[in-house]
Amino acid sequence: MKFSGLNLLDELAREELRDLRSLFHKRSFSGGATIFTPEERESLVFIIARGRVRVYLAYDDKEFSLAILKPGDLYSTHAGCYVQALDDTELLLADVDSVKQVMDTVPAFTRTMVRVLGHILRNSFSIIGGLAFKDIYTRLMEFMLTEARQSGTEQEDGTLLTLNLTIEQLAQLMGASRQTVSTLLGDMVRAGLVTKQGRGVYLIPDMDALEKAANDTP
Repeated sequence: MKFSGLNLLDELAREELRDLRSLFHKRSFSGGATIFTPEERESLVFIIARGRVRVYLAYDDKEFSLAILKPGDLYSTHAGCYVQALDDTELLLADVDSVKQVMDTVPAFTRTMVRVLGHILRNSFSIIGGLAFKDIYTRLMEFMLTEARQSGTEQEDGTLLTLNLTIEQLAQLMGASRQTVSTLLGDMVRAGLVTKQGRGVYLIPDMDALEKAANDTP
């Protein structure tokens, strides 16, 4: 499932939004490239057309990921965050002022955009709260639970979760080191909470047991 649960690509495909659609132009980026930084001067709205991007904050040598956006999600360059392409990525970009002018005539798109940004804001507060009040192990278990509920596949022996994230990328989401996350995943495997099926692929035998472990962690 997409990060926002909504898909602006579907919205833009509607005939009544052709004027809005005409404002956007495509730009491609290679996986791993930094697309935007907090110092970005252009004020742009962008929609992910292909690939995935990571939105994060960086202070000194620490990074805190706020979201991984997928096709149909949107963000803006004036939010004071770094934006990195996780995969080979294609964005649809448009000038904020131009979009604002057209949006006045297409309230349906405006409502959708507000809902998407609301999802991102809610997720940001959740991440900030987790960083402040929960340990890394709890955050990791809760992240896997959330992803499994949203996009997991039910199997006879549990819920199959495909994260499509390297250990390093997962560590960036948790605000932890690669070694720490790798160790904690190993602990989860030894505790029988998850089994590793492949790179970035995990089977959760019992969702209730994983949730209980997350709630019981001090």
